[in-house]
Amino acid sequence: MGRWRAKLASAPWMFLGAVRRRDYDSKRHHSVQITSGNQPIADQVAILVIFPRDGVPASTFATLAHFARHGIACVVVSNAPLRAEDREKLGEGTHLVIERPNLGYDFGGFREGILTLFERGVKPHMLFLMNDSLWFPLRRDCDALVRCRQAPEDVFGFLLNGVPRFGVSRDYVQSYFLRFSQRLVASEDFLAFWRDMPLIDNKHLVVRRLERGLSRHFARRGYTLGALVHWRAVIDRLMALDDPDKLARIFAYQCRLNPKDAARLQPLIDKGWSPLRIRDALAGPIRRKRLFASFPLMHPEFVLELGLPALKRKLPIQYRELVRLGLDTDFEPAVRAEMRL
Repeated sequence: MGRWRAKLASAPWMFLGAVRRRDYDSKRHHSVQITSGNQPIADQVAILVIFPRDGVPASTFATLAHFARHGIACVVVSNAPLRAEDREKLGEGTHLVIERPNLGYDFGGFREGILTLFERGVKPHMLFLMNDSLWFPLRRDCDALVRCRQAPEDVFGFLLNGVPRFGVSRDYVQSYFLRFSQRLVASEDFLAFWRDMPLIDNKHLVVRRLERGLSRHFARRGYTLGALVHWRAVIDRLMALDDPDKLARIFAYQCRLNPKDAARLQPLIDKGWSPLRIRDALAGPIRRKRLFASFPLMHPEFVLELGLPALKRKLPIQYRELVRLGLDTDFEPAVRAEMRL
């Protein structure tokens, strides 16, 4: 019932998104403010979309510095007006700072950054997109950007998600971090996707039409998908885990995190079943992603061991567990401080 309610609420946006886009584009040059920064343009560019309700946090500046250390020019797109001091500080470490009305969520911000670059004659050899829902990098010596650069796929990210249905692949790269190849950025397919993209203010439809739709749109046109972590590797690792204490921590955490998962896990825990027995008994639902459906939200010990180089913000249960286990000792100082607030 909840899914059907979400679908019904999103239905009008199937039509309103295109209307909103045309209206937005007719007013872009009056409603969007662009401030030039001190950073020169480069062959590789990152667009970081932020929504600073209470000012720009220190970890955002750490993210920009990390991109800069790797020779990547940064464009910040803010979906909210910036304080003068934040605008000035952002300009010190970026090529452009763009402020726009909050239409279309993160994808609206990505679109604005891309259109602005193309209108200025900038077609990067490699383009990164990221939103501020992540703490990244977790460590100063993080090599995720190096691995993203070396990957051959056209659309690449941190996590490839999806479960096949009826034998058909439904994989997609999660959109909080995306890297596009030169081949894709230089294509008419790339510009057309962003130019014609509807501006949707409905999260359910944004996920279905844009986050999942982006990967599938380009895959249908012959472009390849990849990520640092694949959902099959997550399941295989969980099913191969033979440490009962670690499994017990994962199950206990998941019960606190997700009531739907707790409804299956907790009765077996209460019966005194061993963690390995519970895992094996629930192998079917786990492999079909009926349990542990969202890897980035899982137990931080498991997430970090599988090589995800970022953590989601605003998930207190996750980083409290991380701090409790002392897994943050070598984290970027700004990230560690914000986790402990």
